[in-house]
Amino acid sequence: MSKKVETGERARSGLSRRDFFKAGAAAGVGAAALGAPAVVAAQTMPSPTDGITWDYEVDVLVLGGGCMGLPSAIRARDLGNDVMIIDQNFDLGGKMLHSGSQVSLGGGDPLQLRDLAGEFDKEGFIQVGKLHTDEELTEDTDHLFRDMTDWSIVDSSANAPYRYNERELHRAWADNCFDTRNFLMDNYVRFSRISGTHGNAGMTRARRASAFLMLGDKTDIKAGTVTREDAGISNTSSSHFAPRIMGDASSVVAPGAVNNGAALSRGLEFSAREKGVKIMLNRHMDEIYREHQFSGRIVGVRASYSPRILPGSNTPMQSYWQNGNIDETRETVYIRARKAVIIATGGHVGNPQFRSMFYPAMREPAFGPSAQALIGDRAADASGIIAGLRVGANLAGMQQNLSYGATAHIPTRLATRDAYTDMYPGHPTFPFRGSTGFAANANTFEHFIAVNQVGKRFFNDMNLMRGNQAGTAFPGGNNVPVRGVEITQGDWRNSGRDHIRGMYNRHAGLDAALQINEGSQGPDFHSGPLWAIFDEGAVERAELNLTYPWVADNGYFFSADTLEELQAKINAGHSYQRVPMTHLADTVARWNGFVDAGADTDFGRGEDAPMHKIERPKFYAASIVVVWHDSYGGLRINGKCQVIDMEGQPIPGLYAGCEASGGGNQHGLGRGLVHAYIAGTHAAAETAM
Repeated sequence: MSKKVETGERARSGLSRRDFFKAGAAAGVGAAALGAPAVVAAQTMPSPTDGITWDYEVDVLVLGGGCMGLPSAIRARDLGNDVMIIDQNFDLGGKMLHSGSQVSLGGGDPLQLRDLAGEFDKEGFIQVGKLHTDEELTEDTDHLFRDMTDWSIVDSSANAPYRYNERELHRAWADNCFDTRNFLMDNYVRFSRISGTHGNAGMTRARRASAFLMLGDKTDIKAGTVTREDAGISNTSSSHFAPRIMGDASSVVAPGAVNNGAALSRGLEFSAREKGVKIMLNRHMDEIYREHQFSGRIVGVRASYSPRILPGSNTPMQSYWQNGNIDETRETVYIRARKAVIIATGGHVGNPQFRSMFYPAMREPAFGPSAQALIGDRAADASGIIAGLRVGANLAGMQQNLSYGATAHIPTRLATRDAYTDMYPGHPTFPFRGSTGFAANANTFEHFIAVNQVGKRFFNDMNLMRGNQAGTAFPGGNNVPVRGVEITQGDWRNSGRDHIRGMYNRHAGLDAALQINEGSQGPDFHSGPLWAIFDEGAVERAELNLTYPWVADNGYFFSADTLEELQAKINAGHSYQRVPMTHLADTVARWNGFVDAGADTDFGRGEDAPMHKIERPKFYAASIVVVWHDSYGGLRINGKCQVIDMEGQPIPGLYAGCEASGGGNQHGLGRGLVHAYIAGTHAAAETAM
């Protein structure tokens, strides 16, 4: 059982870094600087934990309750440990709950073997036959490992997704895919037929399956059913159970099957609570403690109260399920880990300063992470990575953010900041989103122009949305393996110049959207918000629905009778409009002149689609946002998911994975779920302090 420590007067010293180094200097740091062994100096220094009274003690403490946190906690609990999860949000699941539940593993995992044999699931839900040939499903762990470290694969943006993967890490990943898939299915996750492979999960075999539930009269995880209301009603409502409307999975399961992250996340959460994992929500991890700052074992963490409260309310939001929750509202608590701490805090998509290491233009805070309404403003803030660095951790894979097109991209939803989701009213966090936005694509942009923060066009508007195309290393889009194209692992022809010239298709829309413009001011030169500008004629031609919940008065959609009034509303009503928009009327007049002339001499529109004047009131502005979806660079880990220090050695008692780790360039859930299984296994085997 987790032990709550009874406390009276507490001495909450927790030395600051300045005090730490002052005390260290007085106690012999100078000797270390002159060449004495660091460990000797450390033994003479005060410990960062001196003066701390621990409020809770557990064997394994998991930081974050998403893709990495939930399964690692279950695994450690299965192995007989007292386990606690803390999460900064009011509910469990993180971005996994928001996902499509696509899990690409492989190496001859149980689903590949099931489909190869033409078998069905034990519960009899699956009715469709296998969707791939025997060759596309047949592999072993060696084949999977070679795929995930194939130096020769270069994608359609001329990046090499697998070349820089950590070899030890992916050897262990491949070796644990089989057991991880079984582990997930043992914990109420039901998987569809194998169908293709998720991005950056290898080129040569089919490995992806999605988690599903069956529509029924009752939402019952054990029975595998969910009500239509809980699954969500298309274009109408979401639910607390499923923030995104669950999709039709009939083509990969059977009629009546629905899938997305709710089927995966809620199944794992149900199992964690059933098995007695303790859960402390609304609790943000602020600092990790080690016996000495750069030596000794990891001891525990400090975590602060982080309730989420809806506008107009003074009551913290409540999780979907309550059993197992620890109701703790003190501002600060200290939690000791007798065996290990697992960093499962997610990546750095919510930290503009951190992500700017990969793309300086993404220091712009106007553009947030995916699932922002669901996960909150303190999620994926790099806090786990930064806390690891403060106790001596190293980094890995920092460049790999640049090799997947969905990392930073322009989603196809306008008029909402949280544009990478189809959440509707019904989920408790929808008020933070305010509007669903409305879908737009290259054809929709026939009716719009796109302008930057000062009201000037910056790119061919028709091509702006096409900048989302990430492609793969061979023709066929994301349909991997690509039929009719022979792919040989490690073949130099895969990265040949002629091949790359033939399939390179990167569009520059994202980069143009983030460029320095005349409104950008130092030192950060923020690019500012982006807007789709259109008129009443566009609304009629494109049949746009500009009513609630698609649009709302939330600063991401404006309408006016004149362009001057529209410009004024944007200047006054958008929270990231730092400089006045001044050129909108002139830009529209210039555009209308291009329409009359039949050619756009600024950006080359005219041949790709009809051009339409913007001249009929009302006039509209809908936000175009850039989203940083997932992250790759992070803490360096080894094949046991132990965090590695600057000298290549494991930090005792510290584990990490998924988006908090680096060296694993694999999009999607497969990376984190296997990391969770590995970390939970090895953390559970540590010797208790």
